[in-house]
Amino acid sequence: MTTTPRLDEVFGALASVHRRRLLLDLRNGHILHLQRATRVVADGGRTDSEQLEVALFHTHLPKLDDAGFVTWNRQTGTIEPGPHFDDVEPVLELLSENYDKVVER
Repeated sequence: MTTTPRLDEVFGALASVHRRRLLLDLRNGHILHLQRATRVVADGGRTDSEQLEVALFHTHLPKLDDAGFVTWNRQTGTIEPGPHFDDVEPVLELLSENYDKVVER
């Protein structure tokens, strides 16, 4: 079985716990702003919120936006499902349905 580049992109996007949390929140119908996104991806206070916001702004959101999984308006800070969100949504559904089996520790 060969892996398609798009599937690699989906799993690359999901490789980060911060991106997974953000995408799962968007899957639940939320439209986020950068400050709320920072709270959504927070890991129980183990990472400084300012560091998380910088990581979202410079790493995670550009990666998700470039892939089309989110649409991120840098001027307003709005983050919403992008034109290719449907490509990642089935995997998010599996994660959501099986969260107790694959919970992040």
